[in-house]
Amino acid sequence: MPGKYPSTNDNGHRRRQLVARVLAEEDRCRLCGQLVDKTLGRIPGHHTARCGRPDCPGCVWHPMSPVVDELLPRARGGSPYDRNNCALMHRDCNARKGAMTLEEYRSRRTGLLGRQRGAQSRATTTLVAW
Repeated sequence: MPGKYPSTNDNGHRRRQLVARVLAEEDRCRLCGQLVDKTLGRIPGHHTARCGRPDCPGCVWHPMSPVVDELLPRARGGSPYDRNNCALMHRDCNARKGAMTLEEYRSRRTGLLGRQRGAQSRATTTLVAW
């Protein structure tokens, strides 16, 4: 039935197959390089602000749980169905990366670290000058 489901669900089966393949093939987070514990899921007893179900076992995902992310984000035309565009990441790493590519995230991160080091050394110099 065309039009029954939103267009984002048109290839749900295909995406689930790709996610299963990535989870089977990869063990490390593409962003931080650490091992990803694939057994992590939702945190028992932790709930979102909108959760009002008394029978809910927990609806907040563990920050280190596995997710499959697109290297070229969907917001920039990347395909969520191309295996070469998908990688395993921690949920927290994926949230920090956002809609950036890996290269953009790493360059911003090194730029921020460089600025923080520079600011710290100036503060130290000021303290020593006193």
